[in-house]
Amino acid sequence: MPTVALPSKTDAPVAYEIFPGDAASSLLVVCLNGLGLAQGVWKPTIDLVQQSSLSPKPWILTYDRYGQGASARDPRESWPNKDPGYAHTLDDVTDDLHELIQTLSPDRCSRIVFVNNSIGAHVARRYADRYPTIVEGILFLDSNPGNTDYAQIWPNPKDPSSDLEKMAPPDTPLGVYEAAYAKMTTIFASDAKNNEGFDRREIRNILPDPSKPKLKGSKTSGKGPWVTVVGQELEQFSQEESAMLKVPLGMAAMYTQPMWEKYNEGLCGLTDPDRAKGPLIAPKCGHFVQKDNPPFVAEQLEDLISKVESSH
Repeated sequence: MPTVALPSKTDAPVAYEIFPGDAASSLLVVCLNGLGLAQGVWKPTIDLVQQSSLSPKPWILTYDRYGQGASARDPRESWPNKDPGYAHTLDDVTDDLHELIQTLSPDRCSRIVFVNNSIGAHVARRYADRYPTIVEGILFLDSNPGNTDYAQIWPNPKDPSSDLEKMAPPDTPLGVYEAAYAKMTTIFASDAKNNEGFDRREIRNILPDPSKPKLKGSKTSGKGPWVTVVGQELEQFSQEESAMLKVPLGMAAMYTQPMWEKYNEGLCGLTDPDRAKGPLIAPKCGHFVQKDNPPFVAEQLEDLISKVESSH
């Protein structure tokens, strides 16, 4: 896999791959990873897009953030003002992405479509807000609700006001619920550290509302970008959560899913109503939609690209 050194960090190579489109296309599709899966997971979707009837076909960029996949650790880790384990903030990631695009694709850096999973949603939103009229389309795949966490969603079993009988799904022992609560509120807390070093502590302050700030995607009409919002399928997600994290079945339906659905509805408000699609449910998909159903992602991405190009 090729690597490139950003001009501002010449000793830290970033792993990337560019999938060429048609020479006539001025559009660059950028895939934004979540915390869990590196860039290689996008390849099946990209293969389908390249085999589609889209014309002209866009160019597509995948990459691994610093500390992720095949990329180097973030040089910021050694900066004296950095707390250990918190290498880069949302704005740091956005700065790196902008520099990467300018470095790798200077001829296709003024018209961008993002497809993103999980925490990649915040990167897409922040980039589109900081660089208005450049991001003409965004495909959100089971976005991370960065304005809340499990401690706010799930009832605290140690709270005297909690109704212990109604707090968990039927036939779920209190001890099982307490263990799941402790695990989820620890792993997914905004101040929890991750292998990449992505500092999430300020995301809820930067992006407290899923529908704001409104985004500008059109260079000529003043309209927002074309936006498609996709969420996971409840049953598949519940099974995934149970297998990976030992969360009792039924917890997602009681607490997580209603919050997620509301957040996804809010994301549709980032643009003009006539440019928003969704929220859709990705068939047979847990949180990693791009892994579970590449044909569905390719279909939604092709539709989004067609809308972007028809309004260009």
